[in-house]
Amino acid sequence: MPSLEEPDKNLRLTNLVLRNFRNHQEFSLKGLQGITILAGPNATGKTSVVEAIQLISALKSFRASQIGRAIRWGQTAASVIATIESDHRQLDLQLRIEEGKRSYRLNGKARRARDLRGLFPAVTFVPDDLGLAKGPSSARRGALDDLGAQISKNFAMVQSDYTKLVRQKNQALRDEASDTVIDSIDEVLTLVGVQILSHRSVMIKRLLPYFQLYYERIAQANETADIQYIPCWNEENQTQWTFEREECLAIFTSTLQQARLQERLRRKSVVGPHADKVVFLINGHDAAHFASQGQQRSLVLAYKLAEAAVIEETLNQRPILLLDDVMSELDHQRRDQFMSMIEEDIQIFITTTNLEYFTDEIKEKALIQYLGGDNNEA
Repeated sequence: MPSLEEPDKNLRLTNLVLRNFRNHQEFSLKGLQGITILAGPNATGKTSVVEAIQLISALKSFRASQIGRAIRWGQTAASVIATIESDHRQLDLQLRIEEGKRSYRLNGKARRARDLRGLFPAVTFVPDDLGLAKGPSSARRGALDDLGAQISKNFAMVQSDYTKLVRQKNQALRDEASDTVIDSIDEVLTLVGVQILSHRSVMIKRLLPYFQLYYERIAQANETADIQYIPCWNEENQTQWTFEREECLAIFTSTLQQARLQERLRRKSVVGPHADKVVFLINGHDAAHFASQGQQRSLVLAYKLAEAAVIEETLNQRPILLLDDVMSELDHQRRDQFMSMIEEDIQIFITTTNLEYFTDEIKEKALIQYLGGDNNEA
């Protein structure tokens, strides 16, 4: 029998209970299997259900607000309780939010969030994601790092260390610390930063074949999709980077030294993985500037499907798909193509205001849960 925290390809979320989470005093779903459609008008709590599932699977929320705001107004704590099952085992996973902090329990025992990474992964698709192809590079960089955190506990720790180092350096620059102090921070920053570069390089290599395959199927056009990673020190020569460790260390260190005056003037760190670019390309051209809206949306759909494929390939665990009100943002053709490419045995949760977005075949297979009534928040 697999250990509690070992990935299991056939895990399914079978039961879900929300207590004092957002606008839900108590909300439950039982007997979940394949496709679950949460239907109803806006402001009935559908998005909150998807957010709760993301917090117990991907261990983060797509909502930017502080986690303490997930507690229902007038209450002091919120909880999300999930039963996750396969043919081999049953896991009881609980999230409690109190005093602005999260705590997790797995089968009754306290667990750190980082210990649960990869146990029950998810791919989340929200309307804001449709701007991924044309939006700022930071959005694509963030999407890549979110994927990395789910498939590699080591990456999640390295990323956390790097973020702390950048904050430490920014504070030192604001305090006008000596070059000796900045040098000591930069020495560690380069070592940690190169690890991030290496992880990102591997992730792009894994994503790219799926990304190109799905884009070709969705776009149904003679076009080539690509993902390009451009380190901040290599913007003038936008070719594929080798990410060879010693070479990266040398150039990273040199670029930091050259940027010292600029960083002191701006009082913040401007060199490193946090400033690198991730670009989606169509036929070699930056999709943010040269792709149509339809092409950009096809790129995003392909990227999300590629994420799911990489998670399964890496962890031997099928992710669940969380689709929050994205069907209304897609035309009929892309809706049907997207749904047809999702593997039959992947568990999906979809929110919608209109069931007409779905084929009769999907509606017949799905558990449809209607939300409405007294809820007063999305």
